[in-house]
Amino acid sequence: MAVVNCRECSKTVSTEAASCPHCGVPNPAPKNEPSTGKKVALSPCRSCKAAVPSNASTCPHCGATNPGVTTKDTLIGVGIACALVAVAVYACSDSDADKAKKAAESKAAAEAQAVADAACLTDLQCIGDKGTITAGIKCPSQIEKLAKGAVKWTDGTLEPKFSRFRWKDKTAGVVTHIGDKAQFQNGFGAFINVVYTCDLDMRNSGEVVHVGVSEGRL
Repeated sequence: MAVVNCRECSKTVSTEAASCPHCGVPNPAPKNEPSTGKKVALSPCRSCKAAVPSNASTCPHCGATNPGVTTKDTLIGVGIACALVAVAVYACSDSDADKAKKAAESKAAAEAQAVADAACLTDLQCIGDKGTITAGIKCPSQIEKLAKGAVKWTDGTLEPKFSRFRWKDKTAGVVTHIGDKAQFQNGFGAFINVVYTCDLDMRNSGEVVHVGVSEGRL
């Protein structure tokens, strides 16, 4: 079977087609139309079983779309697509071994951190360094309550209010933080330098246990 150009839309059609599968014009290839000489593979229409070009978009006999594509071909295409999706999902997901490894690493890291935290509670330098920031946040408001007049803080923007620390109760994890970056107003209206202390319970989230103030400088 030869093919020719449709007399209406100029697309390739079979010389035996009753109508153009592209534009639907009847008798798209009159017998006197010169042939292109190209051979087109034929396959049975999936609907009416009549012979149609395998690349036809519609059947010239019954009008079915993609007549050369069988249900089997469609299922095969869907199956291949599903298989590719499954492979992609599997490749992107962690295997059971990887998940178990990550869980073990996370557990080991948590245990190591717990050991380090416990050791810090018995090391004055470690627990004091941690408490210095906490003291600077929680203690100033408590210290100001001890003043009978106004209070001036003399520390700089990046300067800590507490510069020293010592054990108050090592067994209980209580540390005393000490600073002198404040002035209290006395009964005569003058501001005097003071040394202040703040005891933090580091075993209980750095809770303030006690604060104190005395005149002087460190």
